[in-house]
Amino acid sequence: MNNTMYHLFFRRSAGGIRRYLPALLLVAAVSSCQKTGFTYNNVVDNNQNTDYILTDTLTVNVKTVQQDSVPTSGAEVLLAGKRVDPLFGTATIQSYFQIAQPAAVDIPVNGSAYDSMVLIMRPNGYIAGDSTIPQDLQVYRVTSTIQTAKNFYYLYNNSSFSTESTPIGSFSGIIRPGTDKTVTLHMSDQLGAQLFGMLRDKSPDITANNTFLEFFKGLNVRGGPNSKAVSGFSATDSSLVMRLYYHVNEIITTVKYVDFKMQASNLQFNQVVADHTGTPLAPLAGNVKELSSASTGNRVFTQPITGSATRIDIPYIKNLVYMGQFFKIMKVYMTLKPVLGTYTDSRLPPRMALCEVNKLNDVTDTLTYGQLTVDKLYDKNTNYTFDITSYVTKEQTVSDVNSRGLLLTPSATDSRTTLDRLVTGDQKNTQNQLKIQLYYLLYK
Repeated sequence: MNNTMYHLFFRRSAGGIRRYLPALLLVAAVSSCQKTGFTYNNVVDNNQNTDYILTDTLTVNVKTVQQDSVPTSGAEVLLAGKRVDPLFGTATIQSYFQIAQPAAVDIPVNGSAYDSMVLIMRPNGYIAGDSTIPQDLQVYRVTSTIQTAKNFYYLYNNSSFSTESTPIGSFSGIIRPGTDKTVTLHMSDQLGAQLFGMLRDKSPDITANNTFLEFFKGLNVRGGPNSKAVSGFSATDSSLVMRLYYHVNEIITTVKYVDFKMQASNLQFNQVVADHTGTPLAPLAGNVKELSSASTGNRVFTQPITGSATRIDIPYIKNLVYMGQFFKIMKVYMTLKPVLGTYTDSRLPPRMALCEVNKLNDVTDTLTYGQLTVDKLYDKNTNYTFDITSYVTKEQTVSDVNSRGLLLTPSATDSRTTLDRLVTGDQKNTQNQLKIQLYYLLYK
């Protein structure tokens, strides 16, 4: 672009941009060309050689897609419980993890006795649901080896390992995620006494890690029958501990304990079972993997941990070539608005990402992020805005094989560690409309 064009762009940006709406400019010489996907008006400016123009009429196709599996391992967050959501359905979440044998300990054979055993968990401040009612958690012993599948690096929201049929620990009570430092689940005294005897007698099954993992493969924490919320806990070797208490009768009785800490954080993961019955997402079952926004009330749904995601395609980007020989895209912004009434009892994700995806919805790159902007006065302009200039520019010239769509998702951490969800409108949603604003220069 020559200096005249750049000078005009910056001068008009600072002094008030001339906007022609709805408009994509097409010079008369190419007015008979294919124009599908956008509308335009011819604009004549006798005083300048360059026009800086805005259009918001690019066609956008959006749909809700169901992903088969989402990685949830290695995030150092344990989620457990059940959440009933009128829009997304019922999400039942449980966590699996390994524990390590304790450090070497000398327990006298005479004068020592087992007292109790607990699982100590530290809330991480997150809860999906009502934190003012009692929560119900249970612990099960895992009976198969927790490991990734061959040639895979992660465990997923649909991964599963067998457990005993009877819980070995439980908790029922109110969890205050913002103030409680620990939550204590009382464990089976039968198991605790067995482990105490093995520690005291230095059983080979408990003194070597590889042998111990064969004997005790791990723990599974899930919501109990009365669970009504999903709670989050820190999952590290210092925050997730099974503690065995015992005492030794010496001159005075001394209470002591031994810790079995969580290990292999890369193998700790959260399993998620989503039931969409009775919701707009109910058709996402079996071989049905996507729903157009038109079939869900001009809305699309995003909740990555349950597999629901929003795909966005701009099918007529290549038609922008008909704008004219001396045409240049300057900026392209996309604005998405949460649908009013869908987040009154659920927080909106603080940040959303747009990822490039192929035809199979496999992510190939992270393109850009959009921060949540909240309209605190009327709530009508609460939105996420994304700069997609580089994406639109690139898609003008790529082959069909290399063409990419966009996948809307919370940040990688929130996607794996929360039930955060988002319902946004499409271009035909009257109150919460998706908008694309394309600013371009046309040199005449």
